[in-house]
Amino acid sequence: FDVINHPIKDTLMIVSCLLSKLVHKNDSLYNPLRDPITLFHSRAVPRISIEAYLIRILQYIPFTNEVLLNVLVFLDRIGGLEGMQMHQGNGFRINSFNIHRLLVTSLMIAAKFTSDLFYSNARYAKVGGLALPELNQLELEFLFTSKFELNVKVDELQRVGNSLL
Repeated sequence: FDVINHPIKDTLMIVSCLLSKLVHKNDSLYNPLRDPITLFHSRAVPRISIEAYLIRILQYIPFTNEVLLNVLVFLDRIGGLEGMQMHQGNGFRINSFNIHRLLVTSLMIAAKFTSDLFYSNARYAKVGGLALPELNQLELEFLFTSKFELNVKVDELQRVGNSLL
């Protein structure tokens, strides 16, 4: 996987397909009475698909393959991508109710962490369909959930990219 030169739209399609399958599997395991509700959970499942949501964000807030691969690493750290089931010992399970908010938040954080130039939280909130105070709160929640472990080594990015292919 060529992190620098691979077309971002192709990477986006692969990532959205992976996440859609993962979310579909986790939705079948979701039990609202047992699984904890987090700040990332919506009251209802958003009507926009993961792919369309990522395309919308890319259209108004361009990002790179590096940012998108960082998002996968972040999601793996908080929920575990292994075995197509995002679930951590603390009960955090990524599903249709929380994937959109997780995506916009983790994209924003990855862009801030990896780029010298990045867009404001207000822009991410507007494009992502959230209120600014809500996105700010989600950003803090994500940082604490990930224990502020945002550094991703190049070999880890390459491994994630290679596994996508």
